[in-house]
Amino acid sequence: MVKIKYDRHKEEWEKCLNNKDRKKVAETWMESGTIDRWRHERMLKKILPFIDKGKEWLTIGDGRYGTDANFIIRNGGKAHATDISDKLLKIGHKKGFIKDFSQQNAEELNFDNNSFDFVLIKEAFHHFPRPWIALHEAFRVCRKGVILIEPNDEKSFFLNTLKRIMRKNVDNFGFEPIGNFVYKLNNHELEKFALGMHYRNIAFSKLNDSYEKGIEFIKLNTKNREEKNVIRKIRNIIKFRNFLANLKIIPYGITVSVVFKSNPSSDLKDKLITEGFLVKELPANPYLKETKL
Repeated sequence: MVKIKYDRHKEEWEKCLNNKDRKKVAETWMESGTIDRWRHERMLKKILPFIDKGKEWLTIGDGRYGTDANFIIRNGGKAHATDISDKLLKIGHKKGFIKDFSQQNAEELNFDNNSFDFVLIKEAFHHFPRPWIALHEAFRVCRKGVILIEPNDEKSFFLNTLKRIMRKNVDNFGFEPIGNFVYKLNNHELEKFALGMHYRNIAFSKLNDSYEKGIEFIKLNTKNREEKNVIRKIRNIIKFRNFLANLKIIPYGITVSVVFKSNPSSDLKDKLITEGFLVKELPANPYLKETKL
């Protein structure tokens, strides 16, 4: 049997409790009004069309006290937060930041089939050593669909051509200090994932992001001139990246991808289109009498 190497998230969460500097950063994750919280909620706002009081959610890789689950709860949904370590989830629960939580390995979830309406995987898929197994598990336990917010693997013809001219590697493989290979998402691969199981509805949206060290401690309403300059820099970088991405000079950095297990309503489709999603109905298998929508 092949031994699977997981990254060092458990050790990282331990540092958030025991290392002075890491603990200071981690404690800001539950604070509202910081520029870092603004960054993450820019991404999470993409899931607002899916949230209502009747929907039950599972969040995977939500080890930062359950911040993704907290967003869903604050916006009227029900959420069960999970991570490979429950160290910080326990604290989030104790503080009332989240409600339900459990320690879960994304590749082997301890839930029955169709247990949740939606499953959210935000900035965690790219950490998994066997991400497609984890995605199948997420799809197994959902009733309506899986939403992923992850680094985008879209290629840029312009950048690849420039790299070839400069004789640089165009593969753009990457690793993170925590130990994982960065498994970026390719939307075409998700289309094949859906079609392999004869599901036909999928939706995509994209956005850009920017990070500066220390923004966890900067409030959006700061009066400090230097901090205001950092906020301005973050916003300007995002705007510039959007400009280049719209011209197709660079790809968008983040993809928000939805693989539907049940046919989305016309109302939901309209909301997604309004929010900038590309909603696609994939081709039906001509060799099957019935193809799932």
